[in-house]
Amino acid sequence: MVERMISVGGNVTLNDVRRIVDTVKHMDSNEQLVVSMNSQDSYNAQNIFSVLEKNNFEWSTKGGHGGRDYYIIARKKP
Repeated sequence: MVERMISVGGNVTLNDVRRIVDTVKHMDSNEQLVVSMNSQDSYNAQNIFSVLEKNNFEWSTKGGHGGRDYYIIARKKP
């Protein structure tokens, strides 16, 4: 499985959302997207979830590195 990574720093900006939109539009069903961000900024992830939902992706979230990081792991729905 191919894994694509996008790192989002601080607030989720319009540029971050555009990068995610551009990425998911070119992904196949055998690829996975991992978006990483600081866990304190995870409340800003709603725009990312909206993009994933509109592009027929399912996702899960995961914390890591002592609670400092927040990951969104997304794949196209079958």
